Amino acid sequence: MERSELIEKIKKIAPGTPLRHALDDIQDANVGGLLFFVDDYKKYSHLMQIGFLLNCQFNPNKLYELAKMDGAIVVDDDLTTIVGANVQLIPDHTIPTNQTGMRHRAAERMAKETGRMLVAISKRRNTMTIFLGDFAYTLNNVETLTSKITQTIRTAEKYKEAFIEALQGIEFMERTGSLTLYDVVKTIQKGLMVALICEEAEFTIAELGNHGRFPSMQLAEILVNVNEEIESLILDFHEELLDQDSLEEVFDKMRSLGEKEISSFGVILRNLGYDINTASQAVEYFIRSRGIRFARHIPRIPLQVAINLGKEFGTFSNLLESSEDELKDVDGIGEKRASAIRHAIDVYKKSGEITVPGF
Repeated sequence: MERSELIEKIKKIAPGTPLRHALDDIQDANVGGLLFFVDDYKKYSHLMQIGFLLNCQFNPNKLYELAKMDGAIVVDDDLTTIVGANVQLIPDHTIPTNQTGMRHRAAERMAKETGRMLVAISKRRNTMTIFLGDFAYTLNNVETLTSKITQTIRTAEKYKEAFIEALQGIEFMERTGSLTLYDVVKTIQKGLMVALICEEAEFTIAELGNHGRFPSMQLAEILVNVNEEIESLILDFHEELLDQDSLEEVFDKMRSLGEKEISSFGVILRNLGYDINTASQAVEYFIRSRGIRFARHIPRIPLQVAINLGKEFGTFSNLLESSEDELKDVDGIGEKRASAIRHAIDVYKKSGEITVPGF
C-alpha cells in the first residue's frame, strides 16, 4: 500500500471532519460500531447481508443513530451516501486475524479480502481502529498526538541546526583544504534525517486533522531549502558530474532510505558513486567541490547553468578565479549572468560564506 493512499484515508477520519464527528459521538456513547467503506457496494454483495438498504445522504447524526443497531454500516468512499445499515459482513473465515472480538475480526478479514477500509469502534476498549488491506492502526487521541508532534518538531529542529552547522563546516574546510569525504557524508546524513523526520510526521499531521495545521507549518518551515541543499551536495561531491536526470535518480534513492540506511556510511558512499565503504576510509579521502552549490545560490542562475559551470571549471577554486570573459564562454551564460556570477564571487571572497535563503 502506498503511504500517500494511507495518509489520504487517515485524513477522512481526522478531527474536524464530519465523519470523525460521528465516530467520536459513537465512541462517547459507548455503543461500538463498524463502518465499511465501498466504491460500489454491489461488488461486495456476496460478502454482505444487508439488513436495511438506505442509500440516503451522509449525515453525522444519522450515522450515529444507525450505529445503535447491530451489524455494520456501509458508507460510500466519497462520504456522500450511507448505503446500508444493520449489515452482516461475511468475509472468508479462513483468512488469518490477530484481532479479538467478533467486530474487529470481521473487520480485519474483510479489509484483507477486499482491500477496502473499515473502521471498528470498540465498546469495551473505547478505541477506534482502521483496517485497510493488511494494515491495521488504532487511532490516538489528540493529546497523545500533540505531544508526539511537539517532540518530532524539536528533533527536526535539532537536526536542521546540525545540518546548517555542517554546511558551514564544509565551506570552512574547503577554504583551508581540509575537507574530506567523511565530512560530506556526515552532512548529507544530517540533511536526510531532517527530510525523513518531516516526511514521517505527515502521518501524525494527517491524524491530527484540524489540530495539525500549525505543526504542519512549523515542519514546512524547518524543511525549507533542505532538499535543495542535499541535491547541491550530491552535485558537488558525487564521484561523477551528474546531469539533471541522474541527479534526480540519485536524490530519489537517498530520499527513500530509512533511518538505519541513512546512518550507514557505506550506503551513502555507494549512492555517491564511491568504491570505499567505511568512515575510516572516507576520513582519508580529501575532496573539493565543483562550485555548483555556490552557483545555485546566485539569483536567477538555473540548475542547468550551475551544472555547466561545474563541468567547465571542475572545482570551486577554479570558478573563484574565473574572469567574466571565461564565464561568458559557458553554455547558458551571457553578459548579465557573467557579471552576476563575478559579483557573487567577489562577495564570497570578502565574506567567506555562501548565503542560503531560509537558513
